[in-house]
Amino acid sequence: MNFKPATLFLLLLLPCVFPALQVIEYYGAGCPHCARVDAILTGLTGQYGLNIEKKEVYHDANNRQEMFQAYARFGLDPGKGGVPTIILDNRSILIGELSQARYIDIFSAHATNSSLSAVYTSDSFSDIQTLDAASTLTPVVLVSAAIADSINPCTIAIMALLLATILETQGKKRMLMASATFIGVIFISYFTMGLGILQFLTNQAITNIFFTIITIAAFVLAVLEIKAYFDYRPGFISIEIPLFLRPYMKDVIAKATSLPGVAFAALICSLFLLPCSSGPYLIVLSMLSKSMTLQGLTYLFIYNIIFVMPMVVVALIIFAGKASVDEVGEFREAHIRQFHLIAGLIFFILFLLLVAQMMGLFQ
Repeated sequence: MNFKPATLFLLLLLPCVFPALQVIEYYGAGCPHCARVDAILTGLTGQYGLNIEKKEVYHDANNRQEMFQAYARFGLDPGKGGVPTIILDNRSILIGELSQARYIDIFSAHATNSSLSAVYTSDSFSDIQTLDAASTLTPVVLVSAAIADSINPCTIAIMALLLATILETQGKKRMLMASATFIGVIFISYFTMGLGILQFLTNQAITNIFFTIITIAAFVLAVLEIKAYFDYRPGFISIEIPLFLRPYMKDVIAKATSLPGVAFAALICSLFLLPCSSGPYLIVLSMLSKSMTLQGLTYLFIYNIIFVMPMVVVALIIFAGKASVDEVGEFREAHIRQFHLIAGLIFFILFLLLVAQMMGLFQ
C-alpha cells in the first residue's frame, strides 16, 4: 500500500504525540471476519499505540449484554448487529469487517480529533456475524416446542376441570369471563417466569451449565415421552403432573368460585404446570439465553401465546356447545398416547439442535 511521505511521517509520529487509542474488540470464537479484523488491529497497534481489550460474545453472556448496551447507546438496533464490533475510545463504533485502509483513516481521524464520534459499518452485510436470537431457535423450532408444551395432557386436564367447576358454580354466561381470567393469569405467570429465568442466566458460567443440563434433559424427556406412547402410565413416566400433586391442584380449582378465586387458582396452577410442562419451555429459554435480543423477547411472547391456545380453544368449544366437559376429557384420554409421541419426537429434534449448538455448528 502506497502512502505519501507526509502521511508516513504522521503515522510514525502519532504514537509519540497523541495518547493511545482505547479499543474494545467484541468478537466471536470461530468467526472468520473477527479473525481477519483482529489481525489488522494487531498490525496497526504499533503505529497507533492501540490499547486493545478483547471480549468474546458467543459464550460470554456478560460480554454479549455489554455489546448490546453499546449498540443501544449509539442508537442502533442490537438485533441487527453482531461481530466483529469495535468501540473506539468509547466514542465511536465500528461494525463489521472493514478494510485496512479504512481502519487507518478512522484511527488517524480519531487520533487527531478528540471530539470525533461516529458510527462506521462495513460495505457488505455479509461481513458481520449477526447475533439475533439464538440461531438454532428458528420460528419452526419455536412453534414446534410451544406445540409440544401446549398439547401436554396436563394443560387439557386442568382446563377441563376448571370449566366443569365454573359451569357448576357460575353457569355458562360467566364461563368465558372466568376462562379469560384464568388463561390471562397463566400467560402472564409463564411469561414472567421466563423473563426471570433469562435474567438468572446472564452469568456466563450459569448459562453454560444450564445449557448443558437442558441438553441432557431434552434427550431424557424424548425417551420418556416416546416410551409413554408404547407403555403409558399416569404420573412420572412422562411430563405430566405427578400423582401426589393432583389432589392439591383439584382442591385449588374447586375453590375457584369467583373471578379473584379463578385468578388465584390460575396462579397456583401455573406452579403445578411448571414441573409437568417446563421441558419445552426450558429448552427454548436455554437457546434464547445464548443471545438475548428484542427478537428473543418476541419469541418468548409468541411461545406463551401458543402455549395457552388449547385452553382458549377448549373454552370456546364448550361455550359454543360443540362439546361438553366430559367429551373434552374423553378426547384427552383417547389421544393421550399420541400427544406423548408427538412431544417425544419434538424433544428429540430439539436435543439434536442443542447438541449442534454446543458443538458450534451454528456459529
